[in-house]
Amino acid sequence: MFKNILVPVDGSEQSIKSAKVAVELAVKHEGKVHLLHTIRPSEYTFTGIDIIHIIEKSAAEIIQNVSAQIKEAAEAGNVEITSEIVLGNPASIIIERSKQGYDSIVIANRGLSGITEIMLGSVSNVVSHHAHCPVLLLR
Repeated sequence: MFKNILVPVDGSEQSIKSAKVAVELAVKHEGKVHLLHTIRPSEYTFTGIDIIHIIEKSAAEIIQNVSAQIKEAAEAGNVEITSEIVLGNPASIIIERSKQGYDSIVIANRGLSGITEIMLGSVSNVVSHHAHCPVLLLR
């Protein structure tokens, strides 16, 4: 169940914790971890100014930070870490990825969503109800 783990990350402490837990599980089950950061289109279109390059740079920094936080444990446990950045609705992207060979998702129940969560619903809530593989929801 923990051979190919998808870990959505947003740079929050909670998502870093999720990545650390995923690495621990991958070590125990000889698995691998894939970090996924999703950029919402609304993050770069609301201003009317094309700032996608700035948002993409920030996303890359988030992935690098999370990777750095788990690097030592991953290397010690011989766990392969991959990552990607995708544009789109986070819940929809994660659910779509859950159909692509991942046997589990490790996700924090709260990230950097704030008022967006109230308006759109929690990403982790939507994912836990619609994913095509088991979801480990961390509080």
